[in-house]
Amino acid sequence: MIFLPSQLQKAAGKFQPRFLLACLSTGFKPTVIYASSRQLQLVNFYRAMGGNDRDCLGVCTTGASVLELLAQEKPGLLVIVDDLPDISPEELVRQVRTIQPGIRTVVFITSLAALDPATINPILVADHDLFAHPDTITLMSMAVVSNTSYYSPSIVQHFEELNQQPATAAGNTLHLSQRDRQLLEAYALGLSNQETAKRLGLSVRTVQTYSVNLLQRLGVNNRQKALRRAVGLGFHAVLHSFETR
Repeated sequence: MIFLPSQLQKAAGKFQPRFLLACLSTGFKPTVIYASSRQLQLVNFYRAMGGNDRDCLGVCTTGASVLELLAQEKPGLLVIVDDLPDISPEELVRQVRTIQPGIRTVVFITSLAALDPATINPILVADHDLFAHPDTITLMSMAVVSNTSYYSPSIVQHFEELNQQPATAAGNTLHLSQRDRQLLEAYALGLSNQETAKRLGLSVRTVQTYSVNLLQRLGVNNRQKALRRAVGLGFHAVLHSFETR
Protein backbone atom coordinates (compact mmCIF):
# COMPACT_ATOMS: atom_id res chain seq x y z
CA MET A 1 0.00 0.00 0.00
CA ILE A 2 1.35 3.43 -0.96
CA PHE A 3 0.53 6.14 1.58
CA LEU A 4 -0.19 9.58 0.17
CA PRO A 5 1.09 12.51 2.27
CA SER A 6 -2.48 13.78 2.66
CA GLN A 7 -3.60 10.35 3.94
CA LEU A 8 -0.81 10.19 6.49
CA GLN A 9 -1.46 13.73 7.65
CA LYS A 10 -5.18 12.99 8.00
CA ALA A 11 -4.45 9.79 9.93
CA ALA A 12 -2.12 11.68 12.26
CA GLY A 13 -4.70 14.42 12.80
CA LYS A 14 -3.45 16.91 15.38
CA PHE A 15 -1.14 14.40 17.01
CA GLN A 16 2.16 15.71 15.65
CA PRO A 17 2.36 18.67 18.11
CA ARG A 18 1.56 16.30 20.99
CA PHE A 19 4.24 13.89 19.79
CA LEU A 20 6.83 16.66 19.69
CA LEU A 21 5.78 17.76 23.20
CA ALA A 22 6.17 14.18 24.41
CA CYS A 23 9.65 14.04 22.84
CA LEU A 24 10.55 17.25 24.63
CA SER A 25 9.24 15.91 27.94
CA THR A 26 11.28 12.68 27.73
CA GLY A 27 14.38 14.00 26.00
CA PHE A 28 13.91 11.72 22.98
CA LYS A 29 15.24 13.23 19.75
CA PRO A 30 12.92 12.26 16.84
CA THR A 31 15.64 12.06 14.21
CA VAL A 32 14.74 9.34 11.72
CA ILE A 33 15.94 7.22 8.82
CA TYR A 34 13.30 5.74 6.50
CA ALA A 35 13.80 2.44 4.66
CA SER A 36 11.56 1.15 1.86
CA SER A 37 12.17 -0.19 -1.63
CA ARG A 38 9.54 2.20 -2.98
CA GLN A 39 10.95 5.68 -3.37
CA LEU A 40 7.46 7.19 -3.57
CA GLN A 41 6.69 5.73 -0.15
CA LEU A 42 9.80 7.34 1.28
CA VAL A 43 8.98 10.72 -0.24
CA ASN A 44 5.45 10.57 1.17
CA PHE A 45 6.67 9.68 4.67
CA TYR A 46 9.07 12.59 4.51
CA ARG A 47 6.39 15.04 3.33
CA ALA A 48 3.92 13.83 5.94
CA MET A 49 6.46 14.63 8.65
CA GLY A 50 6.78 18.15 7.32
CA GLY A 51 9.88 17.61 5.22
CA ASN A 52 12.17 18.62 8.08
CA ASP A 53 15.79 18.27 6.92
CA ARG A 54 16.99 18.46 10.53
CA ASP A 55 14.95 15.46 11.69
CA CYS A 56 15.17 13.29 8.55
CA LEU A 57 18.73 11.96 8.41
CA GLY A 58 18.23 9.93 5.26
CA VAL A 59 16.13 7.59 3.15
CA CYS A 60 17.24 4.14 1.99
CA THR A 61 15.88 1.64 -0.53
CA THR A 62 17.98 -1.36 0.59
CA GLY A 63 19.13 -2.86 3.86
CA ALA A 64 22.75 -2.42 2.79
CA SER A 65 22.26 1.31 2.39
CA VAL A 66 20.67 1.49 5.86
CA LEU A 67 23.72 -0.14 7.44
CA GLU A 68 26.03 2.13 5.48
CA LEU A 69 24.15 5.24 6.59
CA LEU A 70 24.11 4.12 10.22
CA ALA A 71 27.90 4.07 10.15
CA GLN A 72 27.71 7.83 9.62
CA GLU A 73 24.54 8.94 11.41
CA LYS A 74 22.94 8.24 14.79
CA PRO A 75 19.15 8.57 14.41
CA GLY A 76 16.74 8.12 17.28
CA LEU A 77 14.40 6.08 15.09
CA LEU A 78 14.55 3.74 12.11
CA VAL A 79 11.30 3.22 10.18
CA ILE A 80 11.30 0.10 8.00
CA VAL A 81 8.78 -1.16 5.45
CA ASP A 82 8.90 -4.94 4.94
CA ASP A 83 9.65 -4.65 1.21
CA LEU A 84 13.42 -4.26 1.15
CA PRO A 85 14.87 -6.47 -1.62
CA ASP A 86 18.06 -7.64 0.09
CA ILE A 87 17.17 -8.39 3.72
CA SER A 88 14.25 -9.26 5.98
CA PRO A 89 13.09 -6.75 8.61
CA GLU A 90 14.04 -9.24 11.34
CA GLU A 91 17.63 -9.57 10.16
CA LEU A 92 17.98 -5.85 9.48
CA VAL A 93 16.81 -4.95 12.99
CA ARG A 94 19.25 -7.49 14.45
CA GLN A 95 22.19 -6.03 12.51
CA VAL A 96 21.15 -2.46 13.21
CA ARG A 97 21.16 -3.09 16.95
CA THR A 98 24.69 -4.44 16.84
CA ILE A 99 25.72 -1.05 15.41
CA GLN A 100 23.47 1.15 17.53
CA PRO A 101 21.94 -0.78 20.46
CA GLY A 102 19.79 2.13 21.64
CA ILE A 103 18.03 2.87 18.35
CA ARG A 104 14.23 2.53 18.25
CA THR A 105 12.65 0.76 15.32
CA VAL A 106 9.21 0.68 13.72
CA VAL A 107 8.40 -1.96 11.11
CA PHE A 108 5.43 -1.51 8.79
CA ILE A 109 3.97 -4.83 7.67
CA THR A 110 2.43 -4.94 4.20
CA SER A 111 1.92 -8.72 4.12
CA LEU A 112 0.68 -10.45 7.26
CA ALA A 113 1.12 -13.84 5.59
CA ALA A 114 4.88 -13.27 5.47
CA LEU A 115 5.13 -12.10 9.08
CA ASP A 116 7.49 -14.26 11.12
CA PRO A 117 6.22 -14.93 14.69
CA ALA A 118 9.87 -15.13 15.76
CA THR A 119 10.23 -11.43 14.95
CA ILE A 120 11.68 -9.55 17.90
CA ASN A 121 10.76 -5.95 17.21
CA PRO A 122 8.93 -3.84 19.76
CA ILE A 123 6.74 -1.94 17.29
CA LEU A 124 4.97 -3.72 14.43
CA VAL A 125 2.24 -1.95 12.49
CA ALA A 126 0.07 -3.36 9.69
CA ASP A 127 -0.03 -0.60 7.10
CA HIS A 128 -3.82 -0.61 6.68
CA ASP A 129 -4.28 -0.15 10.45
CA LEU A 130 -3.07 3.44 10.06
CA PHE A 131 -6.44 4.28 8.52
CA ALA A 132 -8.69 1.53 9.90
CA HIS A 133 -7.92 2.24 13.57
CA PRO A 134 -7.75 5.92 14.58
CA ASP A 135 -5.52 5.33 17.62
CA THR A 136 -2.79 3.48 15.73
CA ILE A 137 -0.52 6.46 15.06
CA THR A 138 -0.99 7.77 18.62
CA LEU A 139 -0.18 4.42 20.26
CA MET A 140 2.69 3.73 17.86
CA SER A 141 4.24 7.15 18.46
CA MET A 142 3.91 6.96 22.23
CA ALA A 143 5.54 3.53 22.17
CA VAL A 144 8.45 5.12 20.31
CA VAL A 145 8.75 7.93 22.86
CA SER A 146 8.42 5.70 25.94
CA ASN A 147 10.61 2.96 24.37
CA THR A 148 7.98 0.28 24.88
CA SER A 149 6.11 -2.07 22.55
CA TYR A 150 3.09 -1.72 20.34
CA TYR A 151 1.53 -4.25 17.96
CA SER A 152 -1.29 -2.83 15.88
CA PRO A 153 -4.70 -4.56 16.02
CA SER A 154 -4.26 -6.58 12.82
CA ILE A 155 -0.88 -7.87 14.00
CA VAL A 156 -2.37 -9.04 17.30
CA GLN A 157 -5.33 -10.64 15.50
CA HIS A 158 -3.01 -12.38 13.05
CA PHE A 159 -1.05 -14.09 15.83
CA GLU A 160 -4.22 -14.98 17.70
CA GLU A 161 -5.65 -16.68 14.59
CA LEU A 162 -2.46 -18.72 14.31
CA ASN A 163 -2.62 -19.49 18.04
CA GLN A 164 0.87 -18.04 18.38
CA GLN A 165 2.47 -15.43 20.54
CA PRO A 166 4.99 -12.98 19.09
CA ALA A 167 8.49 -13.27 20.46
CA THR A 168 9.68 -10.77 23.04
CA ALA A 169 13.15 -9.63 23.88
CA ALA A 170 14.80 -11.48 26.73
CA GLY A 171 15.73 -9.90 30.02
CA ASN A 172 12.69 -7.68 30.60
CA THR A 173 11.34 -7.74 34.12
CA LEU A 174 8.59 -5.15 33.79
CA HIS A 175 5.37 -5.41 31.81
CA LEU A 176 3.40 -2.33 30.84
CA SER A 177 -0.33 -2.82 30.58
CA GLN A 178 -2.40 -0.70 28.23
CA ARG A 179 -3.48 1.38 31.22
CA ASP A 180 0.17 1.93 32.17
CA ARG A 181 0.87 3.11 28.63
CA GLN A 182 -2.11 5.48 28.74
CA LEU A 183 -0.82 6.97 32.00
CA LEU A 184 2.68 7.44 30.57
CA GLU A 185 1.15 9.17 27.56
CA ALA A 186 -0.80 11.46 29.90
CA TYR A 187 2.42 12.20 31.82
CA ALA A 188 4.24 13.05 28.60
CA LEU A 189 1.41 15.35 27.53
CA GLY A 190 1.43 17.11 30.89
CA LEU A 191 -2.20 16.23 31.70
CA SER A 192 -3.52 16.67 35.24
CA ASN A 193 -5.28 13.83 37.06
CA GLN A 194 -8.61 15.50 36.24
CA GLU A 195 -7.74 15.75 32.54
CA THR A 196 -6.47 12.17 32.49
CA ALA A 197 -9.64 10.92 34.17
CA LYS A 198 -11.79 12.65 31.57
CA ARG A 199 -9.62 11.32 28.74
CA LEU A 200 -9.81 7.71 29.97
CA GLY A 201 -13.38 7.76 31.27
CA LEU A 202 -12.28 7.04 34.84
CA SER A 203 -12.76 8.73 38.19
CA VAL A 204 -9.99 10.98 39.49
CA ARG A 205 -9.49 8.64 42.45
CA THR A 206 -9.02 5.66 40.12
CA VAL A 207 -6.44 7.59 38.10
CA GLN A 208 -4.61 8.48 41.31
CA THR A 209 -4.59 4.82 42.39
CA TYR A 210 -3.29 3.61 39.02
CA SER A 211 -0.67 6.34 39.02
CA VAL A 212 0.61 5.53 42.51
CA ASN A 213 0.90 1.86 41.57
CA LEU A 214 2.75 2.66 38.34
CA LEU A 215 5.23 4.96 40.09
CA GLN A 216 5.88 2.29 42.72
CA ARG A 217 6.52 -0.38 40.09
CA LEU A 218 8.93 1.94 38.29
CA GLY A 219 10.64 2.79 41.57
CA VAL A 220 10.22 6.56 41.25
CA ASN A 221 8.34 9.33 43.04
CA ASN A 222 7.18 11.67 40.25
CA ARG A 223 5.97 11.70 36.67
CA GLN A 224 9.11 13.04 35.00
CA LYS A 225 11.20 10.36 36.68
CA ALA A 226 8.63 7.76 35.58
CA LEU A 227 9.07 8.77 31.95
CA ARG A 228 12.86 8.72 32.21
CA ARG A 229 12.76 5.38 34.02
CA ALA A 230 10.53 3.81 31.36
CA VAL A 231 12.87 4.99 28.62
CA GLY A 232 15.95 3.85 30.53
CA LEU A 233 14.61 0.33 31.11
CA GLY A 234 14.36 -0.29 27.37
CA PHE A 235 11.86 -3.12 27.90
CA HIS A 236 9.61 -4.51 25.16
CA ALA A 237 6.27 -5.27 26.84
CA VAL A 238 3.77 -6.55 24.28
CA LEU A 239 0.12 -5.53 24.58
CA HIS A 240 -2.47 -8.06 23.56
CA SER A 241 -5.61 -5.90 23.49
CA PHE A 242 -6.35 -2.47 22.15
CA GLU A 243 -9.25 -0.07 22.53
CA THR A 244 -10.37 2.04 19.60
CA ARG A 245 -11.94 5.32 20.62
